[in-house]
Amino acid sequence: MRRTITLLFAALVLASLATAQTPPDRQRARTHNRAGWELMSAETWERAASAFEQAIAIDRTFEDAHYGLGRAQIALKRYVEAIETLKTCRQLYVAQAGRQFATQQDAQRNRQDRITEIDEQIRQVQTMPPSNQQQDLLRQLNNQRRDIQNAVTKGSSISIEATVPPWVSLSLGSAYFRSGKLADAEREFKAAVAVDSRFGEALNNLAVVYLETGRIAEAEGTLKDARKAGFKVNPMLEQAIKDKKKLP
Repeated sequence: MRRTITLLFAALVLASLATAQTPPDRQRARTHNRAGWELMSAETWERAASAFEQAIAIDRTFEDAHYGLGRAQIALKRYVEAIETLKTCRQLYVAQAGRQFATQQDAQRNRQDRITEIDEQIRQVQTMPPSNQQQDLLRQLNNQRRDIQNAVTKGSSISIEATVPPWVSLSLGSAYFRSGKLADAEREFKAAVAVDSRFGEALNNLAVVYLETGRIAEAEGTLKDARKAGFKVNPMLEQAIKDKKKLP
């Protein structure tokens, strides 16, 4: 019990230090990013996109603001723009994963800043109506937070090891799909599943790609995986796969 309290206290101290030392640009950008997600919840897509753009203008390395802008652009059916925005978002995560720090203290501060941002994302997602998508995103965010917190507690590595979050790959795949680029969509949906094998929405979307490209057996198997993951499969999609199976 005493050890648990000590670890919690240490985490709180680290959090307060990280907040105090977070670059001013990122702190200002977070205000606009938070407003963007609130506008997304209200389905005010244009204003949400504007808020995310303001966040990015302040801090061009802000991954979550790029993700939010990409999501808003998809909602506005600006798919070509969404693809470019989400590709940038993915590149920022890759760059973060390979970033090297001069000292262990700098690495720890960076990790704690990321935890602060994930906590903000979790609060945003919790305001969404309950759904399979909400539960998937909450689970993924909590998993990512746990992994980073473990690194903070161990303090064993100066480099940040991470992958592109599965929700970024999912959204990029959706933008490609809506642009008619099925091969690119398939690649991104597979990337999402590779990170999170229980990602029901990504499995469902991958099944749609298989159906559209005539790979019926793969579509059927992937849809079963989506159902096993707890995703509520659209009966019309199931029927479409059954109908295709009956064709000679």
